[in-house]
Amino acid sequence: MFSWLKRIFSGSEIPDTTNEATRKETIASSSTHSPSLHTQHAFLNDEEKLERYGQSRSHKKDDARWVLPGEKVTAHGFEIADGMVYVGNFLTAAPNGGWNADTPAPCLIRPSLKVASGVPQTNLDLGYWPSYTDITPNQRLTYLLWLASGKSDTSYPMGYPFLYFYGLERRLIADSPSNDEEVLLIAEVKRLRELFGHNSSFVNYSTELLNFVEMKHAVTDIPRVEAWKPDLAALGNHMSPLLQAKLGLHALRGMPLDVDLAIAGILSLPPHLTGLWPRVATTRARPEFIELTRHRFNQKFPHGFRLRDKKESRLDLNYRSASQYLHTSIKFEGIDRLPDPAQLTWTKMIKLCEGVREDLSAFAKVVGKERERADSIAAALMLPAELGERETVRSFRDWLDNLPQPLADVSLEELGLWCFGSGKATSGLRQARDMSAMLARVGYGMEPDPTYGGTRPGENIILFRIGDAQGQLISVGADFHTATLIMTAIGPAARNMTLGSKLVDALATRLRLAPHETKRLTARLQLLPERLPTLGRLKTVVESAEPEQRTALASLAASVAVTIGETDQGMMVALERLYEAFGLGRRELYTVLHQGTAATASYASEPIVVEDDKSRRRGHRIPVPPSKAKSQDGIVIDMSKVGVILRETKEVDAILAPIYEEEASEIPISVAVSPTLEQETKFVGLGPEQARLLEALVNQPEWTRSGFEAKARELGLMPDGALEAINEWAYDTFDEELIVDGDPLIINMALLADAPGASS
Repeated sequence: MFSWLKRIFSGSEIPDTTNEATRKETIASSSTHSPSLHTQHAFLNDEEKLERYGQSRSHKKDDARWVLPGEKVTAHGFEIADGMVYVGNFLTAAPNGGWNADTPAPCLIRPSLKVASGVPQTNLDLGYWPSYTDITPNQRLTYLLWLASGKSDTSYPMGYPFLYFYGLERRLIADSPSNDEEVLLIAEVKRLRELFGHNSSFVNYSTELLNFVEMKHAVTDIPRVEAWKPDLAALGNHMSPLLQAKLGLHALRGMPLDVDLAIAGILSLPPHLTGLWPRVATTRARPEFIELTRHRFNQKFPHGFRLRDKKESRLDLNYRSASQYLHTSIKFEGIDRLPDPAQLTWTKMIKLCEGVREDLSAFAKVVGKERERADSIAAALMLPAELGERETVRSFRDWLDNLPQPLADVSLEELGLWCFGSGKATSGLRQARDMSAMLARVGYGMEPDPTYGGTRPGENIILFRIGDAQGQLISVGADFHTATLIMTAIGPAARNMTLGSKLVDALATRLRLAPHETKRLTARLQLLPERLPTLGRLKTVVESAEPEQRTALASLAASVAVTIGETDQGMMVALERLYEAFGLGRRELYTVLHQGTAATASYASEPIVVEDDKSRRRGHRIPVPPSKAKSQDGIVIDMSKVGVILRETKEVDAILAPIYEEEASEIPISVAVSPTLEQETKFVGLGPEQARLLEALVNQPEWTRSGFEAKARELGLMPDGALEAINEWAYDTFDEELIVDGDPLIINMALLADAPGASS
């Protein structure tokens, strides 16, 4: 069309020159060969116009010749050893006539046109729809060099291979080459496809050409059409004539489509008809889309997919050429009408393929525009299980299976290398969730895991097996979150593995956790800090609990502590902090502990029968346990159990008595306080003994644990109780902890400047 416009318009035109300082040689463009854009808008002057088009007007007959394969031809000093080009003064671009009949064929090498001298510039792109007549002398020089050097250099812009391809296309479509020559031409097209297969546009056009040539031979040979198979990997973005004819014949005869024909039809239909947007189905995940569709097709349509004919549908078999002006079509002999496959009903097939596309969306998202990422673990793990397991996934699974069981401590960096490769960030929340999803696909979990309410991973993480390959993340229930809350509050007090395991077992039993939840809770136990969480931290943790649930949760924590046999001083502090975080009183805690201890009292003190009354061995027999003796009125009284209960109740009272006394001492009593005693404390609101301890502690910002305990005992105080009282006062006063527990203890000196009475 541009050539036609040039012959209509006149005016001052920009002369062609080899001086790059005065104008650009070409207009830059992408390498994709597409009819949507155009290049080279510079007009020619009168002299150049006469040189290029004057001869075409005076020559009504084509005088160009086709150089046969293997024949040599020389143009402007360049020898093209293997021919397969058109050379001459004029060759019409429209062999079938029409308003483009006077336009020179784009592929024609015209010796009369100028060619630049000097060193060719191999980076000069030809743009879209190039024509030897319209390109510049510098570009002609580069093109002739490309032809003479073997037509194989892939470093040149794609316009040069396309310009050569136009000649092969014209010879095969418009001329009638011998069978032997046609074989050589087809081989040349396939050779170019191997060289330039990275360019999807070239692959599409060359595929269409090969299909059309096959179709030319099949118009009188229906069995040949029926024997043809589509190349699914090389399908273009529209339906080729041969595929149209094959699908039309099947619909006309009522024959079901096999899997290859059905997939070829779906992929070649316009996206607006199928909803299968090319980003997933035909580019990023094309091989996987075909494989998964094939698998599901064979299950859903074991006898093939039937494409029903519509009598009003009629197919025109037109060839869409790579060059602008070459148009042709063919008709089958003996067949009046073939239905157009694009007008038939593909509903069931579209539904199947839409499901495939959805299941591959996660994979396609990981692959993105980098197809080489398809074999990465991140991508391979996103594939549906029906596609099998790739080697990268098997290696990943083998590495996981060889880790220590049941829990493995590995570095985040090492796991990140497996999941993302080198040079990729692994410490973000998004990366942590991605790793969690990858592990779940092969039956593993990790902690900490933000996906399940955990924190962002640090330098090390815990890996554990959650069963067979799950295929997806397994959700956890509300009871798991309850278990983690209790674990966070009292877990650090269960200082050894035995007690920790008992704690996990008790929570799993009480809350009926699933096996994978129990394993995750066990892994989370390993990550707990050695020190108990502060009251402020606990208040943040328990905010997730509903107010009406808090009493039950606190009671559960206390009863679990009794169940595992851990109510020492550390556990008591943990439970007291939890109750306070829930806004509950200590007396409620002690009541639950007392009831729980009494209810779980052991009955194992009964005599054990080691020899039944049927034994004939000598010796004294152990008497029947009292529980089996009946009173005269038929009521059974097990006096041994009553004795055990009474004895252990006394033991519980003895354990809890100091605690009740301590609590009683904290209950305000309306008595007169000596003004002198009130003035002795610097920290208003803090008990006199605790205030004196604090006065001694603030002389230095850090204390060793042993030093603190010694100072507390000097004042007649229990160290942990005093520490708790001081920090409770600090929370009431500053809403912040004053003394950070540990070894050493750290005192927040900045808070004391605001303490009530501290300045007096």
